[in-house]
Amino acid sequence: MTVGTNGRPVAAITGASSGFGAVYADRLAKEGNDLVIIARHEDKLKAVAEKLKEKYNVEIEIMVADLAVLSDIERVESRIKALPTLNYMINNAGFGGNRSFPDVDIDVETRMVMTHCLATMRLSHAALVPMKAKGKKKGAGFVINVSSIAGFLAGCGAADYCGTKAYLISFSKCLQCDVRKFGVRVQALCPGFANTGFHTSETMINSHIKETYPNFLWGSAEYIVDHSLRALRRPYRMGVVFIPKFFYKLVGYFGSSWLFAPLRTLFSGGCVR
Repeated sequence: MTVGTNGRPVAAITGASSGFGAVYADRLAKEGNDLVIIARHEDKLKAVAEKLKEKYNVEIEIMVADLAVLSDIERVESRIKALPTLNYMINNAGFGGNRSFPDVDIDVETRMVMTHCLATMRLSHAALVPMKAKGKKKGAGFVINVSSIAGFLAGCGAADYCGTKAYLISFSKCLQCDVRKFGVRVQALCPGFANTGFHTSETMINSHIKETYPNFLWGSAEYIVDHSLRALRRPYRMGVVFIPKFFYKLVGYFGSSWLFAPLRTLFSGGCVR
């Protein structure tokens, strides 16, 4: 049976082949949602789909797509708009880098902006078409945009990563203002370091981040996703931005508060940030 035709709720998840995306897929399938899972690697998507079908007896559709390519984004958009029972849109696809301007691969940086910003914007728009059509004032759907604590920070070798993650935070806040009247809730998830394989990907080779920072700063993908979903469903509203760990809540506050601007300048070689 085709996903979206049996009346069951559907969750669409980008970057679903590993990390946060795979955990969101597991949790939402466990709750009875059929899935549309999207990523670049077909073999990994098939492995996730087979495991979850056997485990939870749900319908799963895989879409192989590169969300740095506009034609692929448009293909995913069309599919999402055609899901009348879409309940969750999880914009999780993304990657990092570790080069400083101007010694970056500008094509990689462009792909990052496309994946983090353009794809998230267009797929959020696509998801809101069926969510709005439900005509509900409450519980019409949920949109999670996976940002990062880096969205509150700035530093060398991360101009586009920090910049795009800051965009996701601002975009999500504004999006919630627009769609609240339709019963849709939006979350900008801002985790810190997580054990997802993100820091050992091809664009993060030789970053040595995993070896540099102590274990207490790292969280599991399962912990972060479970707390993300719990916060999203709270009957009382606690804002759009969700930072899972208290330590990183402090980092986010220190990184964005004007009170600490002199301190940030002092510890960044005199750079105003």
